[in-house]
Amino acid sequence: MCIFVQVAHQKILELQNQRLVIMNLIKNAKATILDNNSEEDISEDEVPADNEEVDCVICGMACTDKNTVRHMERCYNKSEAKLGLGSTVKCHVTWESPVCDAYDRQQGTYCKKLRVLCPDHNKEKEEHDGICGCPLDLSNISETSTVCHKAKRACNKHTSWEKLRLAEIDMERVLQDLKLEDSFEEMKKEKSTDCDSALIPLL
Repeated sequence: MCIFVQVAHQKILELQNQRLVIMNLIKNAKATILDNNSEEDISEDEVPADNEEVDCVICGMACTDKNTVRHMERCYNKSEAKLGLGSTVKCHVTWESPVCDAYDRQQGTYCKKLRVLCPDHNKEKEEHDGICGCPLDLSNISETSTVCHKAKRACNKHTSWEKLRLAEIDMERVLQDLKLEDSFEEMKKEKSTDCDSALIPLL
């Protein structure tokens, strides 16, 4: 059991480091301002030949290839905002919690959606005047990774890559925390059982 706890703690540290790398990549991308007259990042194979329409899988509305991802993200946020996921217990941790934990006075609960995906309390705009910054090799992300240098507002290939990657890391963080909590509860039960067994001969 102790070995499992050590492995879980190590995994959490790795996830923290991965998140830090992503946050630094985002910071660097925002700080890298492209020349408006520069066209070096635009190639013919990146421009769609036509503007076909596809149906949104959430609302069914027809949208163009260019804005499909952004449209579906807005639809997702609207649908997610209608779903309540809360608890009367606030998360007490020494590190930044991956869950939102915003307090709803009307319901008397704390929001338990992932902070980075919460459409109710995390409305920070992702678009900025910098570059996209998405690592071109997502299987091996580091602060020295080669990234997409298209303008953030013009890149349709990597829409919301930051949010999706951070959500993946945070979801794994939550799962590791739940595993740790289950392990600690199991250890308490084992200790309680051992104490009861030790007291039986004395009765």
